[in-house]
Amino acid sequence: MGGIAESIGGRTTTRRMTGLIRSWRGPAQGYWGFLFVLPIFVLFIAFKFQPILRAFYLSFTDATPFDPSHELIGLRNYEQLFANRQFINSLGVTAYYVIGAVLPVVVLSLALALLLNERLRGMRLFRVATFFPAIVPIIVVPILWQFLFHPYGLVNVGLGALGIEPISWLHDKGAVIPGFILATDWRLVPLFSIIFLAGLQGIPDDLYDASKVDGASPIQRFRYVVLPMLRPIMLVVVVIATLFCARSFVIAFVLTGGGPDNASQTLSVFIYQAAFQFFRVGYASAASMVLLMIMITVTLINMRLFRSED
Repeated sequence: MGGIAESIGGRTTTRRMTGLIRSWRGPAQGYWGFLFVLPIFVLFIAFKFQPILRAFYLSFTDATPFDPSHELIGLRNYEQLFANRQFINSLGVTAYYVIGAVLPVVVLSLALALLLNERLRGMRLFRVATFFPAIVPIIVVPILWQFLFHPYGLVNVGLGALGIEPISWLHDKGAVIPGFILATDWRLVPLFSIIFLAGLQGIPDDLYDASKVDGASPIQRFRYVVLPMLRPIMLVVVVIATLFCARSFVIAFVLTGGGPDNASQTLSVFIYQAAFQFFRVGYASAASMVLLMIMITVTLINMRLFRSED
């Protein structure tokens, strides 16, 4: 009996010690996790959050790059913004560009991912080839498309082969934003197709097998199996593509600088010109806050639309 009691007592003591160790390791592991995240958290505070707060403050001032002593002027910058036809035009141009670019990105990248998911001979090499535009540096993209959009460039040569008259992509007010969309989608579609491909390969084969047993056609399998399983991936693609296009600056600035006649002046180009050409830092900060609010609103709407039932 004494041996049994000692055994039971030893087990109880061991369990208590194990519980103490676990209770000690839990917070310790949390502290270690925080330490690993701390560097990127500090960088985020220094280079993201702090500049946003600074821009928010400057949007209520008449700050300029040459006068450090600025005064608070309340909502005057915002009032002038929404009374400025050029700013309203830049909002419309940005909306046209974002909607026109994001919708084809989602459709084409998903279609390309479905093709890349097929088990065909030479598919690995084809995947590498299709991903090439995604790794091209962003500054190279508009320079490349300047040559492609030339009146005698490859794009107009292809249109001529189809019997279509050459288009002045960078000087025609009606063609400049479609040109931006074409250049943007050329770079983004391969990138997001890889994201969709990862989602497709994460769908269990049992779901495909069960749908085949139930007699579902390929279209029905795509509608009732693939699309529901890709809702989280689609949310990521839509949000990232929208944010990329909404704050896109390099393509518009290098290709046209906002012309012709402000037909391609996106909100990012408007902010740049206000700050660095007209030296109205407070005014540009107010415009950047409007852009930030629009991006947050669009992101929340997309999260609501693509919210999973889970």
